[in-house]
Amino acid sequence: MKRKIAIIILLLIVPFSVIAQNLADNATKKVNPLIGNWNIDLRPTPEAEGYFQPFEVKSIDGNTFNGTFYGSEIKNALINQNWPKIYFAFSTSDQSNEYYHSGYLENDRLYGITYCPSREFTAPWTGTKK
Repeated sequence: MKRKIAIIILLLIVPFSVIAQNLADNATKKVNPLIGNWNIDLRPTPEAEGYFQPFEVKSIDGNTFNGTFYGSEIKNALINQNWPKIYFAFSTSDQSNEYYHSGYLENDRLYGITYCPSREFTAPWTGTKK
């Protein structure tokens, strides 16, 4: 009798542990929607033809991420996922200037702005995932 009860308990416990493990695996496999390759439109005016440059978010670790934008490594990247939209900010540089970028993800679309104090320049941009 004790053996039958032990077998019944074992048969009940194993499926629950398998279900719990599957739920944990699915949670870790959930990908942040910001990760991936984006096509950013940097047109200088609303009437101008699109001017597209790549933005890649390679990985997110806590409140930071890494990747590239406009051919430059992303530096000082931060992400805020505490709001309904995902907000982010980072910097890049070229041979002579530092650029500061910030934006947010809404409805599978990126909205951002770039600021370069040394060029006295700021410009909005949008992006879609490739």
